[in-house]
Amino acid sequence: MDAKHYPRLVLVRHGQASLGKADYDRLSDLGQRQAGQTGQRLASLLASESALWSGTHRRHHQTVASMAPDLEARVDSGLDEFSTFGLIRAAIMQSEELGLRRPDDALLADPRTHLQRLLEWFPEVLGAWQDGRLVADDIDPWPAFRQQVLSPVTHWKESIAAGRSVVVVSSAGVISTLVAELTGSGLESQRRLAVAMYNASVSELYPDGDGWRLGVLNCIEHLEAEGLATLA
Repeated sequence: MDAKHYPRLVLVRHGQASLGKADYDRLSDLGQRQAGQTGQRLASLLASESALWSGTHRRHHQTVASMAPDLEARVDSGLDEFSTFGLIRAAIMQSEELGLRRPDDALLADPRTHLQRLLEWFPEVLGAWQDGRLVADDIDPWPAFRQQVLSPVTHWKESIAAGRSVVVVSSAGVISTLVAELTGSGLESQRRLAVAMYNASVSELYPDGDGWRLGVLNCIEHLEAEGLATLA
């Protein structure tokens, strides 16, 4: 059987949200188009008996609606993203004691213009959170987030073992954590992927014995021809 016909785990990052706006958690017009293109790429999979899952964020729901308007996803809060802005706020407040670089105020005030520089800095923030040095009152520690993200995996393996692929719509931090944990590639790999994951990108993993094999990672072939590729 060709690999593309094997049951698999398909991880889809949500379409472009509203970076720099008061309400980030909604898709931009471009994000709606990206999600539609992803739906076309996955049309045959979604038309089968595949299980569709998503987090609870509005950007997740809107991506599902544009990608698969006739389907209803199983919603699981375990697929919700950590608060990027909360981690950034905590990192700025604790930067001196933690020895973290502090971005210029101009970068923080205009993240769309300075996105690349912020993405280069953010893995340092993730690293401080993951090793327990960075603490934020309104954000769970990294081990709790990791456990939350991995909580649906047993259900997905059962679906795949029964011959049903699983399509999951979530966010970059969640997807990068799943890829790193399931493939054993480690936290450094997770941090790199978290800031390099494109909106509406597709990653695919296949069960392989007791572990998982990576098939496709952060793929945007379905977006590039239309000039729709964005990082945030």
